[in-house]
Amino acid sequence: MKKFYILTSLGIALSSFALGEGVIADENLNYVFKPGEDGYHTYRIPAIVKTKAGTLLAFAEGRVNNWGDHGDIDLVAKRSTDGGKTWSKLILVRDDEKKTCGNPAPVVDTKTGTIYLISCGSAGSEGENMSGKKPREVYIQQSTNDGKTWSKARKITTQAKKDDWGWFATGPCNAIQIQEGKYKGRIVVPSNMSEKNEEGKPIYRGSCFYSDDLGKTWKIGETARDGCNESTMAEAAPGVLVQNFRMQNHGNGRRTQRFSSDGGATWTPAERVEDLYCCVCQGSIVRDYSKPNLMYFSNPSKYGRNELKLRASQDGGKTWPLEIPVYDKRSGYSNVVVPDSATVGVLFEGGVNNIAAGIAYKSFKKSEFVKRDDEKK
Repeated sequence: MKKFYILTSLGIALSSFALGEGVIADENLNYVFKPGEDGYHTYRIPAIVKTKAGTLLAFAEGRVNNWGDHGDIDLVAKRSTDGGKTWSKLILVRDDEKKTCGNPAPVVDTKTGTIYLISCGSAGSEGENMSGKKPREVYIQQSTNDGKTWSKARKITTQAKKDDWGWFATGPCNAIQIQEGKYKGRIVVPSNMSEKNEEGKPIYRGSCFYSDDLGKTWKIGETARDGCNESTMAEAAPGVLVQNFRMQNHGNGRRTQRFSSDGGATWTPAERVEDLYCCVCQGSIVRDYSKPNLMYFSNPSKYGRNELKLRASQDGGKTWPLEIPVYDKRSGYSNVVVPDSATVGVLFEGGVNNIAAGIAYKSFKKSEFVKRDDEKK
């Protein structure tokens, strides 16, 4: 485990719940990952799945030296066997020395219970839109004991991304395994990438890749239009996938999404979703299989990454008329999970004044959804 960060050396009292550099946590939140614990300066980029055994398995990036996106970053996890009320000790999932391990995208094989984790990484000093001298790498690893221990990471870069892509990232949030129709059993991973335009400048596009043999081999799906960035994916209906995008150019204030009827190989053009506000931040979309076409989506609902909300769609993601307020202060990345037939949960970044204050978990009864108020953005 990493050397423990002693926050008190900065003159900060741990009992005050202040995290240094102006970051203040919320004492009312159930934090799963807290800055300064277990040797990590900051935790960011949450992902969560429910295992076949019913365990909630939460992932995050453990950032060693600061809360920056690049540097010495590990992948870590915690387990909950009581629906998210309490969490296990920290589990180290992947540590690549001083390099960046990031963007966890977990998925559970519903037949065997094996949990697969797809992620990416690069040299610690590398940023986005890289030249390719030190290209982004893509990895897969697995757990066969409900997330307690993990295999070594296996590189799948050449199958998941093209050589001329610069930046590349998985998720960030859960991948999916198709449960219905012709492509049942296929694993599909949402992703994004950058490539140079005619002027030689890097542009973002959405992407995905998929496997029909539980991660042994992979194929790359059709990329989305310019401006599409971090993405999230779900099975909208039997034989139909939906991929929902953060728009890097703000998308005129709305997110976009596209649909696939061949398991992620080809897609409709990504189109603006009027019901889903985009504040240039990641979001999470999931399917609830208890009812036909029922889906959930979470992201900050206001500019500047504030007021995280959970939306519900009853028509496969076309409209989102229902909502639950999740957190009314600063909020960032999130991942939705369906723990059981009565509840829906959200793992999210949040704090009084900064999203780096910690990663918390909240669950809600499905009966709490109300008709949304079309707030003015």
